[in-house]
Amino acid sequence: MNSIKGSILGMAMVLIAGLTAQTNAQSPVSFGLKGGFTIANLAGEDFDADARFGLTAGAMIDISLPVVPFGVESGIYYTQKGARASDGFSGDVDLDYVEVPVLAKFRLGPPGPITPHLVAGPYVSFNINAESETGDISDDINSTEIGGAIGVGIDFNLGVTKLNARAQYGYGFTDVFKNAADGNGGKNAALSVTAGIWF
Repeated sequence: MNSIKGSILGMAMVLIAGLTAQTNAQSPVSFGLKGGFTIANLAGEDFDADARFGLTAGAMIDISLPVVPFGVESGIYYTQKGARASDGFSGDVDLDYVEVPVLAKFRLGPPGPITPHLVAGPYVSFNINAESETGDISDDINSTEIGGAIGVGIDFNLGVTKLNARAQYGYGFTDVFKNAADGNGGKNAALSVTAGIWF
């Protein structure tokens, strides 16, 4: 766990260093910050829970390829997932992750004041907190999650800076719970709506 935390801290320091070093507006590499809310749930045949409303926030990096309307976006984010109790699911589950996506970004149209885009790609998440109504359940949760994400957004070019808005859906490919008796450990599913600023 200490090695994971050290890696996360190292990635955060690299992103922060990039934010402070970014001075050339024409550079194909852009850095930014974004935040928003999540609507998360647990997917699986044994899970019939209500959604958990949470938060997401972090630092992002965008690498644009010259000429072609294609690039790569990544970042490091704090993201809240989990589920809420319902008639078919007993007890709230609060799951907090540090998430690192690597997304292909397709710009829909030439650069301008408003440019729509699509994103898709994998992500890896590290669980940093797991709680239920009975207390800490970290020992029952897989510490690492691998999943995929797809989203649609808009970049607003204001000249001196750029803004970003996006709706994105992520789905975990790996089980949330360890050693599920029936082999169904549940999957994280989360819709996020975010706004950000590029420097």
